Amino acid sequence: MTPEDSQIIIRDLSFNIEGKALLHNTSLSLSGDGITVLLGANGAGKTIFLKLLAGLLTPLSGTITSNKKTLEMKTRSFVSQEPVILRRTVLKNMLFVLPRITHEEGTLAKGLLKMMGLNEKEHQNALTLSAGEKQRLCLARAIITNPEILLLDEPTANIEPNSTTLIEKYLIQKVRSFRKIFFVTHDINQARRLADEIVFIDTGRVIEHSSSENFFKNPKTKEARKYISGKIN
Repeated sequence: MTPEDSQIIIRDLSFNIEGKALLHNTSLSLSGDGITVLLGANGAGKTIFLKLLAGLLTPLSGTITSNKKTLEMKTRSFVSQEPVILRRTVLKNMLFVLPRITHEEGTLAKGLLKMMGLNEKEHQNALTLSAGEKQRLCLARAIITNPEILLLDEPTANIEPNSTTLIEKYLIQKVRSFRKIFFVTHDINQARRLADEIVFIDTGRVIEHSSSENFFKNPKTKEARKYISGKIN
């Protein structure tokens, strides 16, 4: 597949709640691989946009396609800011999302838990994990379903630095090479570390879309410049 073919195409995407427009007629051509970071002030529409990409919200209008095909729900995994944990062991949380459990999948689950630093806790009640451990578990559980697109909504916002480091390391080393990742964050430095491209959203509109290098070196809009300088958040 050539880089030109590996794209996610968004055409005229809009979303309203009770007549209020929260995303306005958005059209973008996004890279089909690497990490796209969504930036913008609080309430700009980042999570709305991410949930539309994830298929968790139905747009008022518009389409999202990947390589000229409509995205299917099974190709996407979503991890929210607040970990969603089942009342069972760490390992059983992993296996719950699989349609069937084979020896190979059990081995994969344990391997992912090891990469996330949770291998010694696989038989522990997942509800007793720390906030960071729960988020690492949610990421591993999302990855085991083998999604084409991984969507992460501020997954490190409320966790300890060690968990943030583990998650970032895993995303960079193990995931970005074979999956598309969308990542929402308010952390400018984290965006610099992770992003291949930036989508900057302001009051429900995408006003900048460029490579990470270009965005941080030469932002085109005053809103982006203020955001990068810390004058708005």
